[in-house]
Amino acid sequence: MAVNDEQPNVAAADDYRQLRQALEMGLANPGLLPLRQAARRVYSPGLAYGRHFGPPAPTARQAAVLVLLEPRQGEWTIPLTVRPDHLPDHPGQVSLPGGRLEAGEAPRQAAEREFLEELGCPLQSDEILGQLLPLYVYHSDYYVHSFLAISQRPYTYQACPSEVARIVHLPLTALRYGSEPCQRQFSRGLAVWQAPVIQTDEATIWGATAIILADLAALWATSSSSPHNLPRRPSP
Repeated sequence: MAVNDEQPNVAAADDYRQLRQALEMGLANPGLLPLRQAARRVYSPGLAYGRHFGPPAPTARQAAVLVLLEPRQGEWTIPLTVRPDHLPDHPGQVSLPGGRLEAGEAPRQAAEREFLEELGCPLQSDEILGQLLPLYVYHSDYYVHSFLAISQRPYTYQACPSEVARIVHLPLTALRYGSEPCQRQFSRGLAVWQAPVIQTDEATIWGATAIILADLAALWATSSSSPHNLPRRPSP
């Protein structure tokens, strides 16, 4: 990624515009849907049996998350949150900023509100590019709407300690479209299963968060011919 020489944490204008345009075109291209759906399925955990990709249960609650691309130390990164151990849903897991919809709230409004509540800074509305594919998180019975955004400058965060244990800045280059993911074993009670993960020095990302990020990885790799440190394309 090219950076502004005077402000090294700010993306160069041409690089920002090219990546933004490529992602917008990808979101609008229905021909990419099969590739994006296939990329998501690669990160489906064992014992899930495809339930993330089916219709939500009638009891499902609506939720929204935000996937933000921002420049940090010369590369595009995505802010993720580590959930505190006291939270009832997915304690200790790495997540995208987001949460359930409040009464009368649209998914996009919820994504912006939750970003502000969790990370302490308002998102600029014109930075939101569109919506990634929705996902049914059957274990907690949430139907999740994911929104993709891009900023030319990094945000300064003040995380809410009751909702965020720490922030992980995930490099976009950690998303490997077309590569076989690492596998890790997880357990809950008597249940033991394998799950594909996105592994970095800071965090192990799996489940719904990994599936949503896999959608972004496929969208990025297949919608841009510009050199944005593209993940490896799958072999023909």
